[in-house]
Amino acid sequence: MVVHLERVDSTNEEAKRVPFCHGLCIVAREQTGGKGRRGKSWLSERDKGLYASFLLRPIERNVTLSSLAFGWAVFKTLSNFSEGFYLKWPNDVYIKGRKVAGVLIEGLKERTVVGVGINLYYTRKELSFFPVPATSLTAEGIEFDREELLRELHRNILETHSLLEEGKFRVELFEENCPLIGKSIKVETDGNVLTGRALGIDREGALVVETETGIKRLFSGDVSVREVR
Repeated sequence: MVVHLERVDSTNEEAKRVPFCHGLCIVAREQTGGKGRRGKSWLSERDKGLYASFLLRPIERNVTLSSLAFGWAVFKTLSNFSEGFYLKWPNDVYIKGRKVAGVLIEGLKERTVVGVGINLYYTRKELSFFPVPATSLTAEGIEFDREELLRELHRNILETHSLLEEGKFRVELFEENCPLIGKSIKVETDGNVLTGRALGIDREGALVVETETGIKRLFSGDVSVREVR
């Protein structure tokens, strides 16, 4: 079931307010307070993007692994329309060095809310003030049907949730589409900056980084490739 809204503060907030129904999708043409990870805002101008949240049964697994899984679900959806998409830990989708989609997961006692934002019709100029390089599907010349995109996303989110519930989601699905692995990286987390080489992603979804002081497992943070001179 899909509920279409003209305007809302945040589809995630609306998903917290409505009566619980597993699989319900709330999608809005515009958000006045769109949210991204780590307290950041998400640009949500009218009809410029896909702003959707999904109500799901609570997941008994850690948030980081769920974050990876649903990021992969978005990647899988977009890859049906074009080649060249890739994942950046923990759940962003990129193409040609620019962010095109993100995921925000919020867990409540009786539900898990998975928010997805995909840039559809923004121009590069409209996205130029983003803290990271960003793009949209149309800016990359990708043809798509918005309703078909939403249907595919809905299906992939539900299938991924089932994989998580059954303990069958394979981290390798994310890892093999994440070019950060093996690179020298910088991670900003909790006000600290850590540098090292990304070794891989473990079974709990943690990013495993080799640093000067040893191996670190990270469960959150903003990652970027570090230039080594």
